[in-house]
Amino acid sequence: MSRIYDNQPLRNLPLVNIEIGDTWKQSKFCCGAGVLFEGCIQTRSHFMICDKDKHKSQYFILFIKITKAHQRKYDDSGNEIEPNFSETKKVSTGFLNSSYNVEARGQTDRLDIQQAKDIINKPELTCYTSKYGTPELAAIWLHHEQLGGLEFESGDNIRVKTNGDGPFIFSISKIDDVSSKVSNYAGGENVGASWTDKIMDIKSDVPGSMKEAEGVDDDEWDD
Repeated sequence: MSRIYDNQPLRNLPLVNIEIGDTWKQSKFCCGAGVLFEGCIQTRSHFMICDKDKHKSQYFILFIKITKAHQRKYDDSGNEIEPNFSETKKVSTGFLNSSYNVEARGQTDRLDIQQAKDIINKPELTCYTSKYGTPELAAIWLHHEQLGGLEFESGDNIRVKTNGDGPFIFSISKIDDVSSKVSNYAGGENVGASWTDKIMDIKSDVPGSMKEAEGVDDDEWDD
């Protein structure tokens, strides 16, 4: 596949200063279950939010072309569990997996692309970001303290969990294009580490984040 190469590190992007006439509260946009999705970074921006109290918050905005998405899911205790990736599942009925039955799995947690974008893109925030992206993209917000030693470029394929129904990132990982496996850069693991191996270690600094779920098999996404 073709890639969009860009040598400009995130921290060197021009800083866009946004002044708002209210108190800035990221948590306002972090209610709800959240979204788990894959996509490709198309472009990026660097924002500084300054509120009425002169408090400043710095974010990197990643404009993503979403390819697949699911609603995040939790049990009755608030622990995150694997989403229902499809309405059916294959159950082996033969020797050495030679035959299968297809059984009902319940209502899927899969979202179409527009549903995912509607959950992520909040009008109160897209009024600031829309001029830097295009309407078909989701604009996700990465707090500068979450970045650590990571770097994201245009053309990178990523997997993201949002912190609630909004654009703020709970966790993010790159996907290695060769092996199609999630690369857990935050945990210092090698490229090719699977989705089931301690998925997405970058945690949001917003209090009260739900417990991280165990990972899911990559091929579940393709059901």
